[in-house]
Amino acid sequence: MNTLIDFLINNYIWFLIISLILIFALIGYLVDLTNATGKKKKKTITPIEEVVDHEVKVHPSVEAYTNENFDDPLIK
Repeated sequence: MNTLIDFLINNYIWFLIISLILIFALIGYLVDLTNATGKKKKKTITPIEEVVDHEVKVHPSVEAYTNENFDDPLIK
């Protein structure tokens, strides 16, 4: 009996690490099990509205430095 107690005292850190891993695995398994049996939400797909050509509104600070022809810069 003393040899078993000495073995546990000398290697307690390994038993602690292994027991923590097993506890986390058990918790993960239980969480996964409860999520699988729970109510699943149906994903609804909303249709995308057609893109209508509207006039693009540009902030005035950006509008001052750009024009319609990007190859010919406004500031030279």
